[in-house]
Amino acid sequence: MAQVEIKDFKYGLNRRRPRIAGVPGNLWNLINGHISRGGDIESAKKFVSTYTLPASTFGLGQINGQLFVFGSADLAASMPVGVQYQRLASATAAAMTRVLHNNTYGGKHYVIAEYVDGAIEHFYNGTRIAAWDTLATDNSSFTTLADYLGRKINVSTDVDAIAFGSTVLVTATVPGTAFTISATTTDGGDTTSPVATVATVQANVAAVAEVRATGSFTVTGGTRSPGVNKVTQITVNAVSLLVKHIDWVIDNSSTATAVATEINNNSATHGYSASAAGAIITITAAVGTGATPNGYVVAHTTAGNVTATNANLSGGVTKVTAVAQVSTVALSGTYDSVDTYTVVVNGTSYIAIGRASGHGTYAFVYKTREYVTAGSLLEYSAVNSGSDFSTAGAASGTGFINISNDSDGSEPLQALAPYQTFVAAFTRKTIRIYALQTDATLNAFQQTLDNSGTIAPRSVLSYGNADVFYLDETGIRSIQARDITNVAFVNDAGSAIDPLVSDWITSLDEDTVARAVSVIEPVEGRFMLAIGTRIYVLSYFPSTKVNAWSYYEPGFTATDFIRTKRKLYARDTGTIYLYGGASGTTYPAAGEQTITVDMPFITAQDPATFKRWEGFDMACQGQWQVDLLVDPDDETKLISIGKVTKSTFNLPGIATVGEEPMVAPRLTSNAGGKLTVSSMVLHFLKTETG
Repeated sequence: MAQVEIKDFKYGLNRRRPRIAGVPGNLWNLINGHISRGGDIESAKKFVSTYTLPASTFGLGQINGQLFVFGSADLAASMPVGVQYQRLASATAAAMTRVLHNNTYGGKHYVIAEYVDGAIEHFYNGTRIAAWDTLATDNSSFTTLADYLGRKINVSTDVDAIAFGSTVLVTATVPGTAFTISATTTDGGDTTSPVATVATVQANVAAVAEVRATGSFTVTGGTRSPGVNKVTQITVNAVSLLVKHIDWVIDNSSTATAVATEINNNSATHGYSASAAGAIITITAAVGTGATPNGYVVAHTTAGNVTATNANLSGGVTKVTAVAQVSTVALSGTYDSVDTYTVVVNGTSYIAIGRASGHGTYAFVYKTREYVTAGSLLEYSAVNSGSDFSTAGAASGTGFINISNDSDGSEPLQALAPYQTFVAAFTRKTIRIYALQTDATLNAFQQTLDNSGTIAPRSVLSYGNADVFYLDETGIRSIQARDITNVAFVNDAGSAIDPLVSDWITSLDEDTVARAVSVIEPVEGRFMLAIGTRIYVLSYFPSTKVNAWSYYEPGFTATDFIRTKRKLYARDTGTIYLYGGASGTTYPAAGEQTITVDMPFITAQDPATFKRWEGFDMACQGQWQVDLLVDPDDETKLISIGKVTKSTFNLPGIATVGEEPMVAPRLTSNAGGKLTVSSMVLHFLKTETG
């Protein structure tokens, strides 16, 4: 008896090739589990609900292990014990809607928050940084505002928006489906007159399916007399449909059937088709003619005693291809940074104060300065200050780098991350590497990596001392050094799961994807990237050659991660969860979580030969349901092996029943506690049948 042994699963999930062409030991699915340092499958720990938060809190931070959340309302007395609250009031007293980014400088929080009136504000240690009013004003214009509004409108799944100059072009995502759009402005209190003008430059055109025009010819009488009583011709719009005469046969219905057959025999010549129902022949115009044949005259000639009636063609409808509605929002008048602009699409308002488009949106501490991305500018604070953005000084004062002057492209900066001794600055389409120094006069541009960038600022994360992971349009990528020269290049770190990630991103709206957030789990060092309700996990342990992707479905959307010592916290809208609970070793109870392990089809290197699968062994911990899929074209066809609860190698073999060229093991479990799978063996005999 031959066997296929799978010794470990160190390469994890792999979607590079179809399931039928996979390699044993790789996985087709690993949901709610990951790969251990030794290459075993392990179930994920539980995200234990730890703190319930009041409404209108945002973000998650920590200082010395103490958790913090943020908001604009007076909520300090409503916070659960164990979570601190920092109130961040905007200049207009508007309600906070989200924290764009936060970090710590000097043991104090630097927070960038957005408000319901469209304002963006910066705070350090709870105090608003007024200097950013001037910086944002200097950085903003109708051009930056149009771009900013376009990016906000793109949250909608109904439209796509793109800015050119001071105009936002808004296009329906589904041609033929109209949208409503309007725009208003509010003067910020000075003498300016802001204007936002909406115009429809291409009207919506709904799709119309073609309906082919039809007429009829009805045989009403006659008797059998071959060559005498007959239908000699039928014409539509003077076009002959018959090549030969059709005798009246048996009855009117049989004659109609014979006439319809003759019309269809000649369709390639005249373009019409026919069908008979009883004595009535329905004549249908050619595909693509639409309403044109409406009114075409149906005429006939008969001989002998054959009688018939006609009905002219009617009912044709011409096909109309759907056309997408395109509207524009043109910003004009006198620009002022404190004016408010509101665009309403399908009832949803997208609001921005003028200077919000010039505000910083991502903060990063490096070599005694706070660096902040603001459009195409990389602003930085004065040395040894997290809040001083006003003190001038070439070497130690505040300033900025205009990244559009260093290489082609001026799209907004998204994020920053340390890369070896440099800093990587990300846009959506490019990555620029800088050598940033405490003495700003020594700052130097190093390199550009084109055609790769991030669509999710908080997905950017340094991993070890030589990698920076990030979510790109094409999947999960990393920056690595090519060789000893330390020249950076983009590595396809997530290529094994790119098809999965791409499909998942496509199913989500742009705003959900843009809020993806990553973290390094502090105990095992796994990279985790939360996108919507999934958390993609990389288990990377070079010493044992483990490089394995999987993903969790924790049952909530992780909007923020925070590490404190050996603890990993995640939050959603109103709850903070602790991965593994207070002990760090808490696993889901029975029924709380299902771990799914799908493997590629196993062929024993002989995919064309039928095999009798006669036995199965597995080394595992916990109870697993084991099934074998047998048809690559129908994954509902399977052989149930049964439930396995421990290693079976020292027990009588588990018998299987089936004769197939290939099988794909599927393991599932919702048992409580820690679950593992270390190895498995499938026993088989080659056969001549099948």
